[in-house]
Amino acid sequence: MAVISIIIPVRNRKEYTRHILDQIYTQISQTNLDNISVIVIDDGSTDGTPEIICAQFPEVKLIQGDGSLWWTGAICLGMEYALEKLSSDYFVWVNDDISISEEFLMNLNDICDSPVNCNRIIGGIVRDRTYPDWIVFSGMVNKKLIRSLDFFAKEETKEVDTLNGNIAIIPRSVVDKIGLPDSDKFQHYGGDFEFVLRAKNAGFSVVLSRKIQAITDYQMTDFIRYMPPWMQWKIQPNLSKRKEIIIGFTNLKSHYNIWHQVNINSYGAKYIPSWKYFIFYFRQIIKVLSSDFWSQNKIDQEINNYFKQQNVPSAIAKAIMSQINSK
Repeated sequence: MAVISIIIPVRNRKEYTRHILDQIYTQISQTNLDNISVIVIDDGSTDGTPEIICAQFPEVKLIQGDGSLWWTGAICLGMEYALEKLSSDYFVWVNDDISISEEFLMNLNDICDSPVNCNRIIGGIVRDRTYPDWIVFSGMVNKKLIRSLDFFAKEETKEVDTLNGNIAIIPRSVVDKIGLPDSDKFQHYGGDFEFVLRAKNAGFSVVLSRKIQAITDYQMTDFIRYMPPWMQWKIQPNLSKRKEIIIGFTNLKSHYNIWHQVNINSYGAKYIPSWKYFIFYFRQIIKVLSSDFWSQNKIDQEINNYFKQQNVPSAIAKAIMSQINSK
């Protein structure tokens, strides 16, 4: 059987960490899949996460950071460990805030044991618990996120351009050829997209499979924080919240921070001059502020089109529009 390493980056979310590890080890014990190892990279948690791991899950290979790794740096450390210490054939990225399907590890093992998958990256899908037909994390085709199960109407596995890192299966052949994710340019956001794009450009296939599934409790607030900044600006009711949106452009925890956006837009460039970041920043600030002068029809049309693209459940869409119109 293939040697598989599940790599989970965590920080200060002990209940999430406990939950995902409990699921994984329950399935391992039920299926006798002793070819699967779990590597957890704890990036400086102060809430007792590493202590819980050591006490309740002694089988975990625990790597501890100092709080400066972020997502991509943690993933790289885990992959290095899996490569050098465990001689892994497959590296499996898993985020801690999901609940894996009952057949997750069996399907994972079948995928990794199939010779057809030794040269392709396979992504899984994460669905919302309340609205299970809504895919909240998956992949992208033609710069559009895959949000509906209709994508798999004819095939269980389909080719895509890139993947979210919430669930991704990477064969060793990919790492041997292109190395690890770029933790310098993409410290927190974008490390998954960039790595998968680089693999595809190197000739590897990238597919999304509905056989690898999980669910998560995706709240309306989660959806809002991934909306474009100007849309968030229209939703937020007060100055303090709007200030947070502006700060987000220079906050690594924000998906729209300028380094992530400029680096992914300039993907493949060997050098990106600093002025590009400044120009991008000021253009985004102007767009956010100018949205206060747009007609309500334009705002409604833009946001409703966005909802349609994202396959947003009607209850969530109505609640957000009600919040905007009540301002």
